[in-house]
Amino acid sequence: MLIPYIGEKTKFSHFITPNIPTDISTYVEPFGGMMGVFFSLEFEKYKDVDFIYNDINPLNYNLFNQLKYNKDFMYIVKETIVDEELYKIALKGIVDEIDDVKLAMDWLIVLTCSNPYEIGINSWKGNTEFEIFKIKFSAYKSKIGKIDNIYNDDYKSIINQYDSPKTFFYLDPPYKYRESFYINHNFNKESHVELAEMLNNIEGRFLLSYYDFDGLKELYPNCKFESKKTIMGTEWIIMNY
Repeated sequence: MLIPYIGEKTKFSHFITPNIPTDISTYVEPFGGMMGVFFSLEFEKYKDVDFIYNDINPLNYNLFNQLKYNKDFMYIVKETIVDEELYKIALKGIVDEIDDVKLAMDWLIVLTCSNPYEIGINSWKGNTEFEIFKIKFSAYKSKIGKIDNIYNDDYKSIINQYDSPKTFFYLDPPYKYRESFYINHNFNKESHVELAEMLNNIEGRFLLSYYDFDGLKELYPNCKFESKKTIMGTEWIIMNY
């Protein structure tokens, strides 16, 4: 895990990544978040693969852009010491800030210093994760460099743009009844049906993460389901291959 994020899948990567096919040309995360599964890949198995990040939340999009393309961003991060006062300024900044670098810094502070279930409100938990991020980044830098394109678009547009028989989609949408835990998105309870209708008709292969809910298996009648019990609940993965 590079950056804490609600629903982040690094801790489940050993359950997910062995199911990801290697005979692909494009790997796409339409609900990128902090891209925990991508960072857990064994990249030697994915040579000549294009990696695509997308998130409709402009804060996530901007942060990944800064991490990949702005050589000075990590220098600014390493020179920053976060206290509760700066955290409160960052909370205001993710709403009001217009400078992309400052906005990315504010969002990084909020993500690393908040309770992950209370993002966007004052839930200061200390700066430990922010300091850990400074140490972790060097190990993740080369992986971020492997991301070929970074988008701030609706998941449907990204799937339509990249769908092909050689494309793999890993999807980790807001789970049903937990949509409100996230900010800056338009995915609601009805969107789960819309997502299923789209995925059931793509040319590519997909792996979808979910918690179970009434009607889930009916949404994906021709797919393979696997589950893993965790202290947070039972995680399901759904595959069309």
